[in-house]
Amino acid sequence: VATVNWPEVEFDTVTRLRILAAARPHLRYAETTIAAPFERVWSIAGDMENGTPRFETGLTRVRIVERDGNRLRLTAAGRLGPTLELEAELRSGWCLMWSGPLEIGIAATPTANGTRTRLAHFEGVRGTGPLLAPIFWLKIRRELRSLSRLVLKQPLP
Repeated sequence: VATVNWPEVEFDTVTRLRILAAARPHLRYAETTIAAPFERVWSIAGDMENGTPRFETGLTRVRIVERDGNRLRLTAAGRLGPTLELEAELRSGWCLMWSGPLEIGIAATPTANGTRTRLAHFEGVRGTGPLLAPIFWLKIRRELRSLSRLVLKQPLP
């Protein structure tokens, strides 16, 4: 039996998030590039308790209630409803959160020269079909703009 050596492909976190969103039709996806280094962007985007409520328009508070390596259990107080309990996977440049049918993702990766950061975000609710798509698309675009503003006005270290 002949062995075939398939080429190996590595995807950055933004590309991985785009692929995941494309495979799940209920998700709305948007991407932007921020004129700031990855560390500066991820210091806000990856900070569940202090950063996320500053740009995630539907949340007022996020608390980590349990951590097991990269896996988190969170509570999130929403502006329009009750507190959500979410599961999350968080590592550098990558965050997925889910609660029942709700799915949220954010990813970041530095550009080749390291002075800019590609940032991607998706949200959606399984089982809603195209009904909520325009709302989620507008929401994630607004959140990417908000995060960009936060990063760009943050003082340099």
